[in-house]
Amino acid sequence: SLEKKLYSTYLSYLPKDKFSYPLKMNTDQRGSFTEFLKTEEYGQVSVNVSKPGITKGQHWHHSKNEKFLVVSGKGLIQFRDIYSDKIIEYYVSGDKLEVIDIPTGYTHNIINIGESDMVTIMWANEKFDPEHPDTYYEEV
Repeated sequence: SLEKKLYSTYLSYLPKDKFSYPLKMNTDQRGSFTEFLKTEEYGQVSVNVSKPGITKGQHWHHSKNEKFLVVSGKGLIQFRDIYSDKIIEYYVSGDKLEVIDIPTGYTHNIINIGESDMVTIMWANEKFDPEHPDTYYEEV
């Protein structure tokens, strides 16, 4: 409660030209990945942009679970328990907002099946730690 009030007070005293700040976009030929908010207690929120025909992911986590929300474009989210061959699929679109939960122990990917860039908001229950990434490659 005190930290929240201190932060709100801090923001109210910022110079008017300091209300915005750039984010580090990690870009390549597939699109981009940008971390938006990171907290110790509530994980992180990221924005993922995928070019048409691109598949991202193909990995699983021991302790990290995620929520995917496609806000623009069309995609296919696939995942499967790493001890199973059964693939679960969800067709997603910015035209119908729907959260897809990705549980731990499920390898997963997201494929842009549309003709334009697909934008996905991703939440993870823990922030990314480069020293302990908890990300293991395995195709769906």
